[in-house]
Amino acid sequence: MIDGEALNHPKGVIPNSVWNPVCFLSFKFLDRRFLRIFLLNMKIFWTSLVLLLLFVIGCSKMKPEAIGSYNAIYTFADKYEIEKLREPLEIAFERPIKTPRPEKLFRIEWGDTSTLDNATVHHIVLISASLNSPGDWGAYIRMNLSPQALDSVKLGKYNIFIKHDVWAKNQILIILTAPTVDELSDYIISHTDELFKIVNDYCNENVGEWLFGEYGSEGEKIDLEKKIARQYGFGIRVPRMFDWEKGVAAEHFLWLRALEPERWVFVYWTPLAPADVGKISLKWFTHIRDSLCAIFYEGDSLQHGFLTYERTSLDGLSGIMYRSRWFNAKKTLGGPVVGFILDDVENHRRYILDGAVFAPSIKKEPYLRHCEVIMRSFRHNSKIFLNSITSEK
Repeated sequence: MIDGEALNHPKGVIPNSVWNPVCFLSFKFLDRRFLRIFLLNMKIFWTSLVLLLLFVIGCSKMKPEAIGSYNAIYTFADKYEIEKLREPLEIAFERPIKTPRPEKLFRIEWGDTSTLDNATVHHIVLISASLNSPGDWGAYIRMNLSPQALDSVKLGKYNIFIKHDVWAKNQILIILTAPTVDELSDYIISHTDELFKIVNDYCNENVGEWLFGEYGSEGEKIDLEKKIARQYGFGIRVPRMFDWEKGVAAEHFLWLRALEPERWVFVYWTPLAPADVGKISLKWFTHIRDSLCAIFYEGDSLQHGFLTYERTSLDGLSGIMYRSRWFNAKKTLGGPVVGFILDDVENHRRYILDGAVFAPSIKKEPYLRHCEVIMRSFRHNSKIFLNSITSEK
């Protein structure tokens, strides 16, 4: 039995009975009568072979490690429905990065049955089809959901199903479905942030394992983390390739930096008055950030017209997550920015966590994600942070 998860289930988890066993097809059914029946209809025969291939691969205990980029989503939809699903899925996942050369946080790699073998060894696989779809993927979903689950989809209770390690180790399979393609399209459009978060969290988790893991004789800089936590009163993880570049606790400023390519993360805090909790002025933020960069980093500033934000929380602190683009007018340089503004009400601090990349002529997304993962390791309680790195390391 393969466990499944439905994100819009009241308790967040589907009962085990939702998913039928992946290996439920027995080869005893592949007798002459079975073959004669399916050879009469090549479309049905081909669909059965595709489904059988998926089941056999899923049943194998000798699964390979998933390969490829963490920002590629190998996506499958039936030809009868793809035109109604293409744009909603692209809106959900292909979000732009604010960089001089256009990039996307994730890219959709559209596939069909001919590319299935290649897709099943990659990290992120997405299948989107309605229960009414006459194509291969509609059939796959109907055959993999129990009668209970099918009824729940029809009632609008479940729409998202998540599986791990179906065809490869360290792989996530996301299945999106609804009774009709129009209902599925509407669901995707109305849950774009939720869908993006599923993939983004999975990507951040895996990038974090590499970023903070050991490579050769180098690993996460635990001693440096302890020093920062004791001096600043907050904690943040420091990967092997980053160093404490500038800043002292008395200035409320910490700057971590890595080279080849250059990317950096800074943490700054300012006193938070009770009346200002939850009230974040973008004008104030831009002024503070540009002032810090004028002091500590060669006068970089945020480029006008590129700042976007969304409400979020991190480490239990409410605030915003922002994206923008930095530029240096004197040197004619620029790159993407991602960051957080968080209110620590208990300690009367407002934090700015800011990450940026300078990587001319190469893709910035992987390195900007390094910055995001580091910032997401931020903990406003230094005692809890110190206890966690001491117990885990």
